[in-house]
Amino acid sequence: MSQASAQTAWQECSRADVKALKVFTVGEASLSRMNCDDTDPLSPPLKLEFAYFREVPGDAFAKAALHFLEKNLPQNRFDTLKPRFASFNSHYQNVDDGDTYTLVWMEQDFELRLNNTPLAKEQGADFARDYLKIWFGQAPYSKAMKAELLGEP
Repeated sequence: MSQASAQTAWQECSRADVKALKVFTVGEASLSRMNCDDTDPLSPPLKLEFAYFREVPGDAFAKAALHFLEKNLPQNRFDTLKPRFASFNSHYQNVDDGDTYTLVWMEQDFELRLNNTPLAKEQGADFARDYLKIWFGQAPYSKAMKAELLGEP
């Protein structure tokens, strides 16, 4: 855990169920910020956590992430960043009941953690902004989860 992140006073802003195949609840997502009243809910610093209630294979995360990145980015941008996305996604591991994946965006650093253990880190706000489109883009993983996390009706 980076020193800046360890000293960050996170406020949990919202929660939502994480569903597989839009039916089975496999976990719970939470969006945390320094200030939940910030006008841009998707600006750094930001923490997106996924607490799992059941087993999910690591390759399922990687495949789904790449799929939703391709759906949410212009093709030329996706093609340019695909090697970086694939490298980042290669760090996803199998999870079981009680495990938590966390994505932490601190200005220029974007980090993937499993149970607070850092697994992957990328540099650049553009990478982080693009990666978060998996959940917050025009064609997100779940429209219901996106709406709940962003407090939209």
